[in-house]
Order: sequence, then structure tokens, then C-alpha cells
Amino acid sequence: MPEKEYKLCYPQLGNYDIAIQYFVTHGLHLKYMSPPAMTKRTIELGAKYSPDFVCAPFKCHMGNYLEALEQGANVLIQTGGTCRLGYYGELHEQILKDMGYDFEIFNLTLFRYRNIFGMIRGMKKYAPRATLLQIAAAVPATFRMVLAIDRVEDYYRQNMGFETKKGSFDAVYNHFLAGLKRAEGLREVSRIFKQTMANLKAIPLEKPDRPIRIGVIGEYFTIMDPFSNHEVEKKLAEMGAEIHRWMNLSNSLLICPEKSTLKKLRHYIHYDLHKFPSSIWVDIQKKQSSRYVTYDMGSSAVSTVTLAEYYAKKGFDGLVHIKSFGCTPEMDCIPVLHNISADYRIPILYLSYDTQTSDTGIETRLEAFYDMLSMKRTKTQKQEEKR
Repeated sequence: MPEKEYKLCYPQLGNYDIAIQYFVTHGLHLKYMSPPAMTKRTIELGAKYSPDFVCAPFKCHMGNYLEALEQGANVLIQTGGTCRLGYYGELHEQILKDMGYDFEIFNLTLFRYRNIFGMIRGMKKYAPRATLLQIAAAVPATFRMVLAIDRVEDYYRQNMGFETKKGSFDAVYNHFLAGLKRAEGLREVSRIFKQTMANLKAIPLEKPDRPIRIGVIGEYFTIMDPFSNHEVEKKLAEMGAEIHRWMNLSNSLLICPEKSTLKKLRHYIHYDLHKFPSSIWVDIQKKQSSRYVTYDMGSSAVSTVTLAEYYAKKGFDGLVHIKSFGCTPEMDCIPVLHNISADYRIPILYLSYDTQTSDTGIETRLEAFYDMLSMKRTKTQKQEEKR
């Protein structure tokens, strides 16, 4: 009997699909099908076959899965999570099988495997011929890709709004992503990253000494997927703001000091590639980041509050809080964020997304928010000049 040919697919989440594809093809030696780019059809398809009041990430994943199955994928990857997302894998699987699709779901929720090594053993079901050595050998380059993507995107967000020639940052960024897709190992990933950063830093900028700085905080999936949040960060940057976002895969999964399983990998993936105060993670893990947090509210809620206070203390001009409609942990954050806003006199724009969210409506609110921050900055400068 011929061996079954597995075709794996992971739902869209920013550009991390590149790193996942590398691991599947180079570590598991299996075929990987990149999910089609998310479109209005993806969202409508996901919403049609999802419970009405489930959060937008569930519907986005459902749409991704349906389009992937249409294109021939037969193993769907699900990562689980620390909120309701933790059992979404089972619900996605049940709905899709009730619809008649023949597939398997590879749920990466850690409690199923106890630790990362148990997870690797679980992968052997789909890749029986791949040795543990081959799988482990692909991990450093995979993690380094994630780190490189996050570092490049950080610089992009903080500087692209000040380019003297429109499109310069996008050209380098797109070339970087194309290079990563062709990369064959850790050394090549490192070379592409270094060259990209050099190219980005060579782009002429007209950046003021004190640009308007905006911190982006909020729910894990929506904050990291540009399509899901209607490219909020890029739109604000193009208005002339320096955008900061801590929440990404590097900071939340790879460089956390408490993730002891990954400590030995840091030497190989260049742990210091993505610099950020490690004390932030210590605070988040202890749930004692400030007087605003005593207990863990679930999912990314503690990091949302911690980072809001961090940005406020650093003198940022404003914050944008992003969440999907019905995200309970982030809803619990809002009263706390109101207090931070009042205590530090920092404006916060609250954006809640569902499958019906209008791009025009988001853009109008962003423009009004940026104008308000600009007027507030001008008023503050005049007051300082009088003194």
C-alpha cells in the first residue's frame, strides 16, 4: 500500500507562514501549501460556517482552512492558545468534517505533548521518515526567520513614514520576504537579514527629532495580522507616526527568559537580535507589572496592560488598542486602560474588529486620532516655549 502523501497548511498570520513552510519542507520533508492570501471571500467564507458570536480569529482561520482544503491540503495545523482559542482546533475539526471534508488536524497545543520534544515526536506521525536529528536541525533557521521578520518589521514600522521617496521601504521589505522564501539554511537567513537591515538604514529619511510615537497593544492574533486589522500600523506610519509594537512571536514565544526549553537555542538563533527590556517579560510572567494588575486575566491581557503603562511612562503620544469583537480578556483590559489613560494623560484609540468591520470607518478614526495627537503635541510645545 503506497504511503499517504501529506500536504500541510497553516492559517494566515502575517508573514510567519514563511518560517513554517521552511520547517515543514526542510525539517519534516513534507509538502507545504501556503494558504491563499486573505481576501474578503476568505472572511465571508469563514463567517458563513462559524458560530455567530465567535471571535474574528476563529472565522479567519475557518476561511483559511476552507480555501486550503479546496486547493488540496489534507493536514491542517492548529496552534491552540491560552483563551478560547485553546479548544478552537476541536471545533474547527468538527465543523469541517461535518461539511464532508477528509483531512487530519495537527493540533500543536502543548498540553497534548507535555513539552516541545513531545511535540516533535507527534510530528513523526506525518513524517515517519524524517529523523529527530533532521527535525531538530531545521529549528534554529526557523526561529531565526521569525526573529528576522520581527526585527525588520519593527524598523519598518518605526521609520517607513519618513521616507523621502515613497515606496522605498516597501521595495526593500518585499525583497527581504522573497529572499527568505528561497533561503536554504541558518547562514543564508542571517545574511539576508543583515543585508536587509543595511538596505533599510541606507534609505534617506526626513524624520523629526521628536516624531509622534504611537504604541500598539492588544489581542494576539488581530494585532499581528495586517489583513485582520486593516493595516492599522502602516496607515498610521504613512501619516507621519513612529509605530511601536512589542507583541510578536519573537517577544512572546522565543526570547522570553522563562522559556527554559529554548535557552540552549539562543546561541544558534542570535538571541540578542531583537533587543527589548527583558524586565517587561518578567513583569508579564509574574502578573505583578504594576498597581494595575494583580491577577492573570487570560490570553494577552496582562501584556496589554503592562505595555500600555510602559509606553505611557516612556512618554509616547498615544496608544492604539486592537482586539477582535467578543475577546473577553481584552474587554476586561479596557477599564484598566481607561485608568492608565487618565493617570498618564495619554490618549487611547480602541479598535474592535469583526468580519463586518469597514476599512473606511477604521481609516476615518485613525486620521482623527492622529490629528488629535498632532494638535496635542503642538499645544504642549507652545506651553513649553512660554516657560
